[in-house]
Amino acid sequence: MAKGGLQSAVMYVVCHMGLIFFLYPSRFFSAMQTGHWIGIVFSYAVQMTVVFLYIMGLRFAKNQTVIDIFRSAGRVVPWIVLLPAFLYLVVAFIVTIRAYSEMLTLIFLSNTPLWAILLLLFLVAFVMAWQGIGSMARTALLLAILFSGPLLFVLYLSFQNVDWYYALPFVGHKQTFTFITDVEFQVSLFVYAGGFFFLGLLPVSIPINMKKMAIGGLLLLPMYLLSVYLPLLTFGQSTAEQYEFPMLMTIDTVNVTWLMFDRITIFFLLSLMAFALLYMAVTLWTLMTLTKKALPFIPDPYGLIGLTILLFVISLAIPDWDFLKQLQIGIIPLRLYIFIVIPVLTFIMGWRLKNKANRKAEVS
Repeated sequence: MAKGGLQSAVMYVVCHMGLIFFLYPSRFFSAMQTGHWIGIVFSYAVQMTVVFLYIMGLRFAKNQTVIDIFRSAGRVVPWIVLLPAFLYLVVAFIVTIRAYSEMLTLIFLSNTPLWAILLLLFLVAFVMAWQGIGSMARTALLLAILFSGPLLFVLYLSFQNVDWYYALPFVGHKQTFTFITDVEFQVSLFVYAGGFFFLGLLPVSIPINMKKMAIGGLLLLPMYLLSVYLPLLTFGQSTAEQYEFPMLMTIDTVNVTWLMFDRITIFFLLSLMAFALLYMAVTLWTLMTLTKKALPFIPDPYGLIGLTILLFVISLAIPDWDFLKQLQIGIIPLRLYIFIVIPVLTFIMGWRLKNKANRKAEVS
């Protein structure tokens, strides 16, 4: 795992980029009134710690997947340990694809039925997952090259209407860490929880490099800060917390007369959609990989087709946006499990396998 690692690092960054500017800001404004940077840095530090533990556990096990690592403790152990992760990824996939469909309907396709937008997104994610993780790794590099420029361009223009006064107070007079127990803050961890589990299922041909993963993680920190502080500096706390998509509203206020487009929102949303589709495809591939390991008798194409149809039907069954928000709250225990428990268990089991291998080497 020491060599290469660019593809896995880029996939990690791109998957997170598809989520950062999405539900994260609105939940953060609901959880914190002042000192937003404290919550961002805290959750970011926790993420980097658990990702480090997760990768170290994989490195200790030497080219074994997370399923193989847990299988070393017994044949039933992987399914007991990973079933909550599977359920969380199912819900995370449904929430993401349904919410992006709602957003597209709201901004661009108001006359298009929701089921048609959902069907299109499902088809794209299905085709990408069908091609395999190797193809998606190469796609991630291409998306990063094509869409990073337009995204950064839009973020730069978004400073047009900022009022730095809204950043004050930088730290609240009675600032505490009670926000950790706030439900809205725990929902905001959505952006961190589902974007790294796939690393434990990557084949040997797509190695993980700790240094490149760390660089990728550092690149994400300014994005977390901008996703919250751009709406905050534009509207202020009291107004920003009223919006469901604060970043979209922020970008919609930008007036650029020298562009041929009336709104630069199109650049922003297309970039986000490209990154989000990769996240959806990677999540679908992850779910299929876990399903295949649990039910090896199901042929590859039929398993993926059946899983995609099932997720599509569930997505259509969601009645409205309020139900989607309640669903986000309902899976908080599963989110904390995949975010914290899985990496810690992977580290412990990987360390155990490494010690066992060292003892065998000493005896021989």
